[in-house]
Amino acid sequence: MVAGWITRCSSEPPLLAVALWKGGYTHRLIRQSKEFVIAVPNKGLEKDLLLFGSTHGDKVDKFRETGIETIPAKHVRSPLLKKATANLECALVKEVDSGDHIIFIGKILAAHCNSGKKVLMNMGKKNGKRQFKEF
Repeated sequence: MVAGWITRCSSEPPLLAVALWKGGYTHRLIRQSKEFVIAVPNKGLEKDLLLFGSTHGDKVDKFRETGIETIPAKHVRSPLLKKATANLECALVKEVDSGDHIIFIGKILAAHCNSGKKVLMNMGKKNGKRQFKEF
C-alpha cells in the first residue's frame, strides 16, 4: 500500500511510526503478522505507486498486476522492493489508537539502501491528478 503518514519516533531503539486507516487491508495484515516493511520510492516506481495507492490489496494482487520486482527480506516475511531507494524491515512493538487510524510503531531491524537513488514524495492532488516530486 501507499502510506504518507510515516515518521521516525526514536533513535534508540530505532523506531518508526506509520498511521493507517482502521478499515484498510494493510492494517489487518500488520496486526496479523506483527511486522512490516517501509519501502521508500523513487521516480522509477511512480507508475506502480499509482496502482498501489488506488486499489485494495484484498481485491487485487498489486505485485502481480504491476510486475514490481521484490527480493526477500532478512528478518521479516514481507518482501523488499528491489528498486526502492530504501527498504526498512520493522517488527511491530506497539499500536496507538488515533481516531479513524491506528499508529503502528515498529522497531527497525534492518535498513537496505540503493545508493544514488532519490526519494519520490507525494505532493497531493492538483486538478484531480496525483502529483509526485523527486528529491
